[in-house]
Amino acid sequence: MLRFVKNGQYLLFNCKKILPLQKNNFNSEFMNDSIGTFFVWVKNNKYWFVTITFLLIIVFFDENNLIKHFQNQREIAILKSEIQELKEELEVLTYKSSELHKDIEIMEKVAREKYGMHKDGEEVFIVED
Repeated sequence: MLRFVKNGQYLLFNCKKILPLQKNNFNSEFMNDSIGTFFVWVKNNKYWFVTITFLLIIVFFDENNLIKHFQNQREIAILKSEIQELKEELEVLTYKSSELHKDIEIMEKVAREKYGMHKDGEEVFIVED
């Protein structure tokens, strides 16, 4: 014998005919309760319940949930742009370094202006505006 709900009535399925259940045979307090209603819904929609539960676990509760995944993707994009900027800066500095090593006059100019160096016997005058 199986019990199920059809058109708001509790019915008992007896392989030969369908009979209405008596109220005292079925726990009506359980059915009026919201938790009881939830369990009836789960029983009738078990595939939807499993699907919704699975999606909730994947989106919120898993170690590699979707929220963390999107945060990581955003961080990866930021780091890739930073890497690109640093590569461009490295290219510029490599070019400057190669120019400094090629031309002695440029090297002397940078040493004098940036580091305040001078040759023996030279006098350095600093003029401020």
